Amino acid sequence: MGLHGLYNYEAFLETSQLADRLGYEYITVGDHLFNPPDFYKQAGGDPEKPDKLDAWTALAALAAKTTRAKLGTRVSPIPFYQPSRLAKIVATVDIISGGRAVLGAGAGAGGWKDEFVAYGLGWWRHKERIGRMIEGLEIILRLWTEEETTFKGQYYSIKEAPFWPKPIQKPHPPILFGGSGEDIVNATAKYGDLIVPPGPSLEDVNNRLRKAEEQQNRKSPAMLGSSLTPNDIGTSPSQWFDNIESQMRKGVSLLLIDLSSTPIQPEEAQGFLKEFAVEVFPKFNSHEKSSRR
Repeated sequence: MGLHGLYNYEAFLETSQLADRLGYEYITVGDHLFNPPDFYKQAGGDPEKPDKLDAWTALAALAAKTTRAKLGTRVSPIPFYQPSRLAKIVATVDIISGGRAVLGAGAGAGGWKDEFVAYGLGWWRHKERIGRMIEGLEIILRLWTEEETTFKGQYYSIKEAPFWPKPIQKPHPPILFGGSGEDIVNATAKYGDLIVPPGPSLEDVNNRLRKAEEQQNRKSPAMLGSSLTPNDIGTSPSQWFDNIESQMRKGVSLLLIDLSSTPIQPEEAQGFLKEFAVEVFPKFNSHEKSSRR
C-alpha cells in the first residue's frame, strides 16, 4: 500500500479499511523517508516533491481503525533506527491493533542510498548494513521476550534495558524479510516468518531457503510470498486464477497485491479489491492467504 503520490492519508485510510472489511489478511506499507525520482514517475507522484508519510505512524492510526488485517512494513531498514526505539514502536502498534503488527526487517537497499545521505543517517557498505540489520534485530527480539536486556555488539549496545509492556503476540510479532540475496535468505531461515523476493527469483529463493532451514534445523518453514501489481495479476478472474495457481506451483503461500508502485487511482484500486475478493477468496480460501500492500 502506498503512502505517497496518489495515496495521501485519506486515500490510504479508506483503501486500507475497505481491504480490512473485505477480509484481506495483510496490509503492508513501505518504510522510507522519500523514494527515488523514477519511483514517483512510475507510481504517479511528483519527483520534484517526493512526498512520503511515516510508515509506523500511519500504521498506528490504521491499527485503531481496523479489526482484522495484520499491519506491517515491507520493509523497515533497521539501520534507519536505534533498534530499541524500533522495538518500542512496533510493540506499541501491536498493542493498539490487538496483536496484529508485523515487522518487515531490511538492511537498506542500494537504490535508496540518497534518503540515508540526505537525512544524515549515514551510509555503509552492504556487509555493514547487513551486520547492523542482524544486530538490531537481535536486540529487538530480546527486548520483546526478556525482562531486562544487555547486549554489546559491533554496532549497537544496550545495558540492563527494561521493556514493558511486551507485544501482545507471543513469542513476538512476525518478522518479514524482502529480497533474494544470500544474507537475506539466511536471515529468514534463522529469524523470519515470511520472505518476499523479487518475482523472477521465487523458485530459486524457495530452494535456497529450504536448504538454509534444513541446515539450521528449523522445525516450521517460513512462508514464501510474492508481490504482483493488479496489472501483473491480470484483468479477468480466469487470469487471476491462472496466475495465482502459477505462483503456488513455485511455492508461494502468500500473495501481496502491490498498489504502491503503479499509477492506479484509489477508486480504481478499491473496485479491483472488491471484485478480486468476491471472485478469488471463495476459490482459494483453503489454499491461499491473499494480501495487499
